[in-house]
Amino acid sequence: MKKDLIADLGRRLWQAGNEATADDSTAVDAAAADQLDDLEMAYAVESATRDLAVAAGGRVIGYKVGLTAQPVRDTFGADEPAAGHLLADRLLADGEPLATAGLFAPMAEVEIAFTLGEALPGPQVTAQDVRNATAAVAPAFEIVDSRWRGGARTLPMLVADNTNAARALLGSPVPPPASADLAKTTATLSIGSRTVPGSAAAVMGDPAEAVAWLARHLLRGGRRLEAGDIVLSGTLCAPTAISAGDRLVADLGELGRIALDVN
Repeated sequence: MKKDLIADLGRRLWQAGNEATADDSTAVDAAAADQLDDLEMAYAVESATRDLAVAAGGRVIGYKVGLTAQPVRDTFGADEPAAGHLLADRLLADGEPLATAGLFAPMAEVEIAFTLGEALPGPQVTAQDVRNATAAVAPAFEIVDSRWRGGARTLPMLVADNTNAARALLGSPVPPPASADLAKTTATLSIGSRTVPGSAAAVMGDPAEAVAWLARHLLRGGRRLEAGDIVLSGTLCAPTAISAGDRLVADLGELGRIALDVN
C-alpha cells in the first residue's frame, strides 16, 4: 500500500475533525478520495487517524458499527457492515450539550450501546456469545458527521473517515436481556414536533449480531473486543439532521430514555 498517501489522508481527515466549520471550508476535498484504492487502504487510513488521536493524548474506549441496515449497505455497494473506533474525548458527559460549532453537518442516530464484561477472542463469535459476554446495555445517541466535503460518496471514503464517527452520548446502563429479546426493542426519536420511529430489527436483525460481526472483523486484523470495551451497535432510527436549538429525546422502552440538547 501507499504508506505516504495513507499517512497524508489520515492526517487531513484527523485535522478536519478538529477544525470543523459550518461552511465546511476545512473539510477534506473529495477529490483526494480518488486515491483510495480499496477497503484495505481505507481501513489503513482510519487506523492512521486513530494513531494520531492517541498520539495527541486520546484514548480508544471501544468501537462503532455502521452500515448495519441492508438498504444502506446497498447504497454503498457494501457486502458487510463497516467498523470505526470510539474515543473517550468524543463521548459527551451526562447533561453536556452537543456543540455544533465543532461539526460540519451532524446527524443523530439512536443506538444500543454494549459494554462488554468479557473479551470475545474466538474467530466464530456468535450473537449468543455476545449476549453472554455483555455486562450492560444502554440507550445511546451517536452523532455522525463526515470530514469529506459534501460527505462520503463511496464506501472507502466512509471507512477512511472512521465511518463518520463524531460524538456519542450513553444513557443509563441496564442488565442485558437474557435472551434475544433485545432484537424486539423499538425506539422513537423526538426532535421538537418531529418523530422518527426505529427498531432494533433494522440492526442486522439483532444488535448482538452486529457486535458479533465486529468481533470477527477485528480478529481478521489482529485485534479483538476486550472486557470493558463499549460498542455502538448500529442505528435503530434513520440518521436525522440536527441543528442548534434542537432537543433530542429517544425512548427505547424497557431500555430507557436518553436526552440531548444541541447548541
